[in-house]
Amino acid sequence: IYYLYITDGARRLTGILSLRALVIAQPQQIIREILVRDVVHVHTDTPQEEVARLIQRYDFLAIPVVDTEERLVGIITVDDVIDILEEETTKDIYISGGVQTGEDSYFQTNLLTVARRRVVWLFVLLITNTMTSAVIRSQQGILEQVVSLAAFIPLLIGTGGNVGAQSSTVVIRGLNTDELRSSKAFEVIRREAMAGTFLGLMLGVVVLFWAYLLQGDWVVSIAVGISLVAISILASIAGSTLPFLFQALKLDPALMSAPFITTVVDVLGVLIYLNTARLILQAHSGGL
Repeated sequence: IYYLYITDGARRLTGILSLRALVIAQPQQIIREILVRDVVHVHTDTPQEEVARLIQRYDFLAIPVVDTEERLVGIITVDDVIDILEEETTKDIYISGGVQTGEDSYFQTNLLTVARRRVVWLFVLLITNTMTSAVIRSQQGILEQVVSLAAFIPLLIGTGGNVGAQSSTVVIRGLNTDELRSSKAFEVIRREAMAGTFLGLMLGVVVLFWAYLLQGDWVVSIAVGISLVAISILASIAGSTLPFLFQALKLDPALMSAPFITTVVDVLGVLIYLNTARLILQAHSGGL
């Protein structure tokens, strides 16, 4: 015990007193003369994540809990917060993998339940992949003329997806810790777009020469390099914008961002790549 919580006759929280202050106080002093009246406390309906943030922010060992009438009903200790943080971390890991959380342990969960928890986002991603396939089919003409273009589609959308995932992870973490706020959304998006540009330029140069080593065609290589720059910028903007959008819509950014980023990067990334290749090939050959 390090602190004493002081209440009045109606059990309303009136102050806090440390054991150190109690020990060094003069014997004739009374409690109300040495207590601290400005007490950080939470209510019974305060979300557990907010309680954890308060204890972490102020380095408390415990925090008092009061009801609607400011009556002391209990305390939450740092040990309780550790359990809360572990639970929230586990939940976030499940969400990032597109899996619904459950209360049972791994081996206690029925296999049908396991499949049911995972299938929702797999259906979403299946629809996304169908849209990507439709886009590729609509660009069949350019692919038939230059078959080697198809070899780099997985590389481009995979890299774009990774760039978008990095941006969204940084933003979602910032939103959860209150480091980032909606009022600074445009500044965050601008910074992530610039970061995406730098990443795209660095990766684009590397992949340009790598594509040439694989295919021996400078036209295709240039198309791949330029497209990777554009896709990296697009992915960074999508990855930083969508978490703010879903937070404004009162949706969980961690749950909603991943499939939508995948959709944006896959569909628009393929369109950017194949249309960039078309323009470069037309400029090179005088029109296909």
